[in-house]
Amino acid sequence: MTPKRGNHRVRSPKTKRTETPRYGADGRRVHGRRGRDNRAPCGLAWHRERPCDPGMYSWSGVRSGRRLNVVHIVTNAHQSRTAGIWANTEVEVIEYGELQDVARPIGSKRVSLRAALRETGGRIEARHKPSKPLADGYRGSDHLSLIERGGEAYGHTPFIRSFRCVAIHFDDALLAEACGTANGAELFHSRLMFENKPIWAITDRLALECVTPRFGQRLCCESLIGLLAVELARLGTPAPRQPCKGGLAPFRLRRILDYIEANLGDNIAITELAALAEVSLPHFMRAFRTSTGEAPLRFIMQRRVTRATRLLVETSTPLSKIAHECGFADQAHMTTCFRRIAGNTPARIRRERT
Repeated sequence: MTPKRGNHRVRSPKTKRTETPRYGADGRRVHGRRGRDNRAPCGLAWHRERPCDPGMYSWSGVRSGRRLNVVHIVTNAHQSRTAGIWANTEVEVIEYGELQDVARPIGSKRVSLRAALRETGGRIEARHKPSKPLADGYRGSDHLSLIERGGEAYGHTPFIRSFRCVAIHFDDALLAEACGTANGAELFHSRLMFENKPIWAITDRLALECVTPRFGQRLCCESLIGLLAVELARLGTPAPRQPCKGGLAPFRLRRILDYIEANLGDNIAITELAALAEVSLPHFMRAFRTSTGEAPLRFIMQRRVTRATRLLVETSTPLSKIAHECGFADQAHMTTCFRRIAGNTPARIRRERT
């Protein structure tokens, strides 16, 4: 019994528990109770990547207040795949099960388009590098990704329960016919995580025709693939301007466009453009959008991106100097505008063209 002293119990000293140290095959000491040999290093928890290779394990846990994650690059994570070839273009409808910390290569030897059709219990996104997310991209569940011929891209997800997508690998001859040039496939460059409702609707219909064979399937799929090729070819080309009611007069519009091109390297104020057109500022904003299809500021930014792209391809001028010559605040501002408008970065564009 524990002896008492006054109104308090006196606890008897406890015997310090000792444990015989154990050592693993690598000579390091193994901590923990007996029978727990299959433990992750430094107390980290093992978990199985169920949708991937059954023998593949990864580890994640907490060390020094930081969560550690290992991203696995897998190539056979799909649960079901339906494929067909029409107009020498391969179409794949792929269903994925549960994925966690997985990056899958989605590049191809051909120009390919991938469309997310359904995301359940998570989100998946396209990246240029497995462990480097895009700084700016479309966040909707109906995102599209265009990957150039032989380009590098990965589909990454921290966790998702199920995912359905369609991948279209275009024939070079079809793209050349859609672009009207012999080397049409070389005009397509990678553009990840962007939004385009008409193109997404076509890919959704194409996926439905692929998985539900019916009479007329070949003709329907070939028509949809051809329409997709034309839409992608026109993706970076502005629509021809048609005279419309409520826009600027042709001579005033030409005066404004010439002024913008001549002063892209300077700060262009909208009030200056309105005064040059000899109309009020609100009327100028409405009329300019009606005539060009874009707001004045966005139109100016698109012209700056176009000029900077030409300098990136044709010259070896440093990026900071190109940003200054094209009217951007600095190199970081130019990179942000390129991601929003061109879906790519200046450094990557220069690296791809050299």
